[in-house]
Amino acid sequence: MPVTVEELQRRFPMVNDHPDVAGVLRQPDLLAALGPMLAAPFEGHGVTKVIAPEARGPILGALAAVHLEAGLLLARRHGTNHPGADITIESAPTWRGVPSTFTSRSFDLNVHDRVVIVDDWITTGNSLRAVRDLVVGVGATYLGASVIVDKATPAVLDELDVRCLVSFDQIGAQPKRA
Repeated sequence: MPVTVEELQRRFPMVNDHPDVAGVLRQPDLLAALGPMLAAPFEGHGVTKVIAPEARGPILGALAAVHLEAGLLLARRHGTNHPGADITIESAPTWRGVPSTFTSRSFDLNVHDRVVIVDDWITTGNSLRAVRDLVVGVGATYLGASVIVDKATPAVLDELDVRCLVSFDQIGAQPKRA
């Protein structure tokens, strides 16, 4: 039986009273369900590329890209090896209070691409906004984003056209598991 969003929410592991995405990835049936769940809002929209910011984005982006039959692009953290990287983007301060800098490759995208961003969380939206600006800056079409956990304001979700599987508050409200 396929995993539903409700089951994902119910089974979302907590560590020190905090939702644990790594714990979701550890469970084979939840891991297998993530690609189709994250891709579902964009099926039939002609997605050609999924772009995924580090650190967990590439794992999730790969799952969604396979389901959408699209290519996967990486937005690597500055200072990591990304051969041919010729674009650097810096976000406004993230939830940590400092900007994130990502590198990517302009030749991986073109004006004909229809792009979805996939990541694990959204809080301030600043990392996702920076990656969206990269997509738009090279002339590709930004279709929206898909994340597992929403901890953003409704205004940020609307601005960035983000689809979320579960909200931070819903996970935190779940009864404690033994």
